[in-house]
Formats: sequence, structure tokens, C-alpha cells
Amino acid sequence: HGYRYIEISGVENPPALSEVESLQYSSIEKFAGSFESSHALLNRFTENVHWSQLCNFINIPTDCPQRNERMGWAGDAHIFCHTALNNSSLKKFYERNLQAMCDLQTPEGQYPEIAPVGGGFGGITYECASIFMAWELYEQYGDIRTLEKFYPGMQKYMDYMKDKGLPGTKVNPAIGPLGDWLAPEETDLLLLWNAFYYKEADLMSRIAGALGRTEEQHQYEALAAKVKKFWNETFVLPDSGKTCNADGTLCDTQCSYAIALSYGVAEDRKRIGEHLIRKTRAIGHTVGTGFFGTGILNQMLTEQGAVEDAWKMMLQTAFPSWLYPVTQGATTIWEHWDSYTKEKGFGGQNAMNSFNHYSLGSVLSWLYHTGLGIQRDETKPGYQHILLKPQPGPLEFMKGSVDSPYGVISAGWERKGDKIEYQVTIPVNTTATLFKNTQDPADTVELGSGTYTFML
Repeated sequence: HGYRYIEISGVENPPALSEVESLQYSSIEKFAGSFESSHALLNRFTENVHWSQLCNFINIPTDCPQRNERMGWAGDAHIFCHTALNNSSLKKFYERNLQAMCDLQTPEGQYPEIAPVGGGFGGITYECASIFMAWELYEQYGDIRTLEKFYPGMQKYMDYMKDKGLPGTKVNPAIGPLGDWLAPEETDLLLLWNAFYYKEADLMSRIAGALGRTEEQHQYEALAAKVKKFWNETFVLPDSGKTCNADGTLCDTQCSYAIALSYGVAEDRKRIGEHLIRKTRAIGHTVGTGFFGTGILNQMLTEQGAVEDAWKMMLQTAFPSWLYPVTQGATTIWEHWDSYTKEKGFGGQNAMNSFNHYSLGSVLSWLYHTGLGIQRDETKPGYQHILLKPQPGPLEFMKGSVDSPYGVISAGWERKGDKIEYQVTIPVNTTATLFKNTQDPADTVELGSGTYTFML
């Protein structure tokens, strides 16, 4: 049972603080993922992410450890999976969770929103977890057996989805009801559900391809193409290129653009990217996304060449932002951006409020990938090859590490006048490519295992 404060009663002499010990129970044995910088609030934020993972990884990935839920909500699990794998070795942990989802799959093929136990609500944004996480595990560890084991269940789920109205704009309880949970800006549900369906089909085509199931690969590719065509014709205004709702009215949210880019459903990526940048600047580099849009937001800005905007948002302290809860005393990641404020207290949110929900902390992976520069080469699953693309922010130094099947990969940088000294350690039996200048893809250095220092 999670807690932040304890009360000791029934004793005549109060114990000294040094006489009270709290024992942390978790499935996390150690964190290979680490982060430290010259920014105190950012350091506290990353520490908060670690605490929320530590507290919520007890046999299963729970949504929170402290209130009347403490359950394995699948949406929370797949949101944070990528970040969690950067932090710790969790292959068996997540495969156990995938097995629980498989065990609870209905005869028709529907996956549960909660596993184990079953039940819950959420729809496609939660039921997609088995496909999303199986692929994530494959990219992280390169073990084809994970895909082989869970592929039949994923096939069965995709067959179940065939008559549920997607691609389409027919509201059907079988594909809902949840969207970008607790977002400051609401994104059209059908826009999101169709984007999720595209990603399911796209990943299934990749999984079938990896398994050598060529005919099924082509079937899923055709489905993905069909959904993509529908999404762009339905949810993008042809004149402005802004996103719109199913009824044709303006949507124009950060989440709608970030999801379109991250999931690959956008046809005109340049135009969608420009709108993501515009929208981010229009709301003052605050975060307008909820559970599903938050973890991918900065990565999509970075891929669109707006890394300075991403850093401004990462270091933002105004509400809503990642560092705002830290300024309000957070020691873990909260469910709401304002679960508690010094000015308003709980703000009337006691009916549903959690002070230990890791989902909004999934942006930590962006700090690993962009701040430290450590990235997987997605064409060579399991870290057979590493990409190093550091894009330092407006800080004095940064250092840290991530987990990989070959061991810990560590990197860091420090400003030395108008130059940046970058140091990286590559574990044995793998290789890396360092992009010394992200504006010039040809300016690279090939590295084997060892520790290196470069001036950037």
C-alpha cells in the first residue's frame, strides 16, 4: 500500500526519526536508467518518475499503489512501457503481464482493460496494449519468441475489431469510451480511436513480417493503408491542414498532431509538424496533452526540428507542465497536472485523484534519447546497434544511462566554453553511430565498445 506520510500512535515516548524505517517493496531490483543535470527541478522530476515506477511495479504494472484501485490498467502500462524498459531489465515482468492479458481475452477476441483480474473500461486505447507492448519488447530485446508466443492472440483481437466500425465515425462502445485521459485540451475521440486502429494495423504488419508471415503482413498493410486514407480525409482540414473533429469542426490540439506523427497516420508530416510547433508556441510551451499524448510530445517536436521548443516545454514551471507539480512539492508523478496546489489544495478533485501515477512521467525517455542522445536503432532490434544523437538543452551539464540487453549504456555532456564535451560508454558486443551534428546526417563516427570523448 503506497504512502507518503505515516502516523505512529499508541506509544508513550515518540520514536526519533532515525528509529523509524520504511522498507520499499518492488519488482524493480535496480535502476540502470539514471539522469542528473545542472537543473535541480529537472533532477527532482526524474527522481519522481523513478519512485512512481518503483512503487507501481509490484508483480504487475499498476496504475497507482495507494488508493482503491491498484490494478493493472492496460492503458497506463503501454504508455509507460518504453520509458520503463530504459530504466530496468523487465522482459519477464512484461511478458507475464502480456500472458495475463492473453488469459483474459474473450472467446470473440477482445482484450481486457485490466490485467490480471479483468474488466474495466477504456476500449481501443487500452485494449491495444498487447500489440503495442509486444512490439516494444521485441525492439528492446530482439527476442522473436515474444512475438511468436503472443501473435495468435493479437490476430484474434484484430479479427474481433473487424466489425466494430473502424475506420469510421460511428460511435460504438466496443471501441471506447476513453481518449487522451485528463488532458487540459480534449481531443476528438474518433480521431484518436482511428489513429490507434492505424497503429494496431501497422504494427501487426511489422510483426507478421518479422515472423515471415508474408500473406498476413500484406493483409495488415492493406488495412493500415485504408485506415490512413480515411483518417487524413476525415480528420484533417484540406485548406489549413489543421486537425478537425468527426463533425468537421476544428480540433487543433497538441495531442491530435503528436499522435498523428508518432503513430505514423499523418500523410503530410511536414504540415502536421508545423501545426504541432505552432500550437505548442500558442499555448506558451505548456503541456496540453493527457496520458496518451504526453510521452510522445517532445519526441515529435524534436523530430520536426523544434528541439528548442521541446526544451522550453520540458523546463516549463507554469501550469500545466512536467515541472509544475515539482514546484508544488511532488515527490512522485501525479495523475492530474494539479493534483495538489499550494494555492487551492486538492482543488475539489478528491473523488478521483492519485499522487502516484507514472503515466505523465513517460517523457523521461525523451531526456534519455535527446538529452543524453542514446537511442535504439529500430532497424536492428535488441540494441544490436545504437544511435547517439545528443541535442543538449540550455543547461550546463547532463549525464545518465539507460538499460540494454548488452549492459548499461551511459552518456553525458558538459559545456566547455562554446563547445560541448560529450562522453559515452558502449557495452561489449554492440556498436554505435555518433551523429556529431544532428543538422548534418553525414557527420558521423562509427564506434565499437569502449568509452569515448568528443568535442561537439
